[in-house]
Amino acid sequence: MNDDLDALLTGKTLSAPPDFAARLTALARATPQPREQPRAFKPWQWVSLGAGAGLAALRLCEFVLVAFVAAGAQ
Repeated sequence: MNDDLDALLTGKTLSAPPDFAARLTALARATPQPREQPRAFKPWQWVSLGAGAGLAALRLCEFVLVAFVAAGAQ
C-alpha cells in the first residue's frame, strides 16, 4: 500500500493539452450566456421577513421589560 502511494506521488503529474486554454476560451465565447433577471421578493418572502422582524422586536421588548423590572426591584 505504501509503495503504491509513493509511486503515485513521485510519478508524472497530469497536465493539460497544449491548446487547452484556447479551446476553453473559444467554448466560453460560443456558449450563450443567460441574461440575469433582477431578483424581486415574492409576497411570502415579505411575510416571513416581517414575521421574523416582529418576533425579534417582541423579544427585544421582553428583554427591556425584564431589565426594567429587575432594576426596579432593587
